[in-house]
Amino acid sequence: MEANVVNVAMPAIRADLRAGPAGALWIIDAYTLVFAALLLSAGRLGDRIGARRAYVVGLGLFTAASIVCSLAPATGPLILGRACQGLGAALLAPAPLTLITRTFTATAERTRAIATWVSVGGAGFMIGPFVGGLLVDTIGWRSIFLLNIPVAAVAGWLVIRNVSEVPLRRVAFDIGGQVIVVGGLAATVWALVESSVAGWLDPAVLTALIGGCAALVVFIATQFRWSRRGREVLLPPALIAARPVLAGLLGGATYNFTLYGMLIVYTLGFQQSRGYSAFQTGMAFLPLTVAATLAAIFLGARFITAFGPRAGLATGMTLSATGLAFLTAASAPYPLVAVGFCIFSAGMGLSAPAQTLTVMTFAPDQHKNMGSSALNTARQTGGVIGVALLGAIATTHPAAGTPITMGIAIGTCMITAATALRLIPPEKPGTRTRRPRRPRPERTWGDRRKCDK
Repeated sequence: MEANVVNVAMPAIRADLRAGPAGALWIIDAYTLVFAALLLSAGRLGDRIGARRAYVVGLGLFTAASIVCSLAPATGPLILGRACQGLGAALLAPAPLTLITRTFTATAERTRAIATWVSVGGAGFMIGPFVGGLLVDTIGWRSIFLLNIPVAAVAGWLVIRNVSEVPLRRVAFDIGGQVIVVGGLAATVWALVESSVAGWLDPAVLTALIGGCAALVVFIATQFRWSRRGREVLLPPALIAARPVLAGLLGGATYNFTLYGMLIVYTLGFQQSRGYSAFQTGMAFLPLTVAATLAAIFLGARFITAFGPRAGLATGMTLSATGLAFLTAASAPYPLVAVGFCIFSAGMGLSAPAQTLTVMTFAPDQHKNMGSSALNTARQTGGVIGVALLGAIATTHPAAGTPITMGIAIGTCMITAATALRLIPPEKPGTRTRRPRRPRPERTWGDRRKCDK
């Protein structure tokens, strides 16, 4: 919910703190950037101190940072508090999947558990605009951060009381890899955000964009090279060498890229072009919330259990692309927009558990926790790029921004659907491990004489 609730509050925050367009995007992206950049190292730390302990510590840090955000007197302290929220989120995010896969060992139970976990997270994300709009119009924008305190307190109490710790693993940290990936992501996101102010042809923007992309390529190359030399690396090559895992990671990146990007574009459109208030904006997103919740409860787990993650990811991405097609016209009547929201959410309800189950099923056993971290990294990286890129396009081109951004999102969904069909085996989750056939007892000579008689 925290990743999305700030979108609706952004006009109120900008007016109160006098933030410019780039500052507004940084208030959103400071959280997701730190979240994405530190997730892999946070997964390593979770292996060392235990997933349960990492979850509780991260939750405490996230809560403290939320208090800082609620008291921020200017844009700079708010961006700093959002970055600290991202640090806490990075520490706690890999833990749930690790705890779930350790607790539920049977395939069918694990599928239901993962689908439930994804559904709850998806519902929280989808109700963000509604809750944020209600709080902003009644109490003020600072209340959206104070809301985290009771939620975190209840979650921490439940985890401490009911969840057992997993075995610890002594793993090394890849400091060099972490520095490269942080630099690459930071430079890329800075270029995308600043393009909304300076333009795409600005020398500083172009330099940062090229340098950031080059750093990410260098990161992948060094991970393979250092792994061959026997060093502990941030992203194990065995994980990304599994082709189904690659499809799941691409699905996670596309999921957040389209979702975060579409929400920032339509939040700006609702409040700036149509003149909606914060609460009206939250209400306008209500079909998205309702459809996502219904799809998560009645559709996601059943579809994945019946047809497997391959069909779930491909079908979900195709549905999402269809819903985005309804959203390409910025001036479309709201009922048409609501239909697009519903179809888009139905696709998200299928693709979210499918990508998670794909990664956690096909990741090597010794890299399950890193698989969870890699999936979260892919999601948050897609989200931060979606907000920066699509948000910058929508800010720079108010009239033509919506068709351009939705066209980019549709193309990304269709590429991901084709990749899923190409790389994920077409078998159901329950058919990969079959119970061995019980051997028939050896018949004695007396048994054979009885059978002859």
